[in-house]
Amino acid sequence: MALPVSAPLQDRILALVKSLQFAWFFGHVSTIFGTLLYAFSVLTFNSNNTAYKYAYFGAILSYGVVLYKSHGVPQPSSDYMRKLVMDENAQYFILALYWFVSSPITVTLIPFSTFSTFHALGYVRTNVIPNIFPTSAASNNGNATPTWQAKTQQTIKSWTDKYYSVAMRFVAHSEVTIIAVRLFLGIFRYLCLVPIFLFAQFLRFRYHLSSYTRQTFKDLRIKFDTLLLPPSADPRIPPVLSNVYNVAKLWISKFGEAGVQRQPAAAQ
Repeated sequence: MALPVSAPLQDRILALVKSLQFAWFFGHVSTIFGTLLYAFSVLTFNSNNTAYKYAYFGAILSYGVVLYKSHGVPQPSSDYMRKLVMDENAQYFILALYWFVSSPITVTLIPFSTFSTFHALGYVRTNVIPNIFPTSAASNNGNATPTWQAKTQQTIKSWTDKYYSVAMRFVAHSEVTIIAVRLFLGIFRYLCLVPIFLFAQFLRFRYHLSSYTRQTFKDLRIKFDTLLLPPSADPRIPPVLSNVYNVAKLWISKFGEAGVQRQPAAAQ
């Protein structure tokens, strides 16, 4: 519980830091910092794997807090596992764990760092500014000139509201068209099927849980249908390529529909 603004600054900071939500915030800040540090190291051709691990440490921490608050202490029960499986936070938690113990794949940081940016900004707006830089009662008077705190909070809110949908579409496109493709190409280099299998399962759940992911797949299907299938396809495209595309589309559709939609609904 937040202390009143009349409490000493040190006490207000300690109350904030001791909360479970601050651990969640710290995780997101760690992901952002680790991602920026790792991206800089990659751009300077001196990859810093420690920064990569630190980014995923932050993701594991933040998603772990969310799962704990949502589902409590892990329990060896089918009901608990069913709820966990259908929670998208659990999906990202599992991915973060896998990427943490695996060799770095730079593009996998895109969704985690994007989510963390919005969550961290939201926490700064609703927790850090009101608790660390509170305004006086006089400043809260509706006739008074807006304080820098109020202006900053409003700026953060306006920015996050404006770009949230854009960011979620960006994340969905990056997961389907960048990360998945990178993992698929990695099969030929590393001869390892685990990452692509794990991510395929993840995308299957995301398809059912996220409207942004469903729209991304729909957009891709329309583009490839136009490019590869009659009557819009270029006549120079060999029929065998169209047939291969149809088979691949059917297989992906069956894989995406298998199992997930038949999961029992979580208890309300």
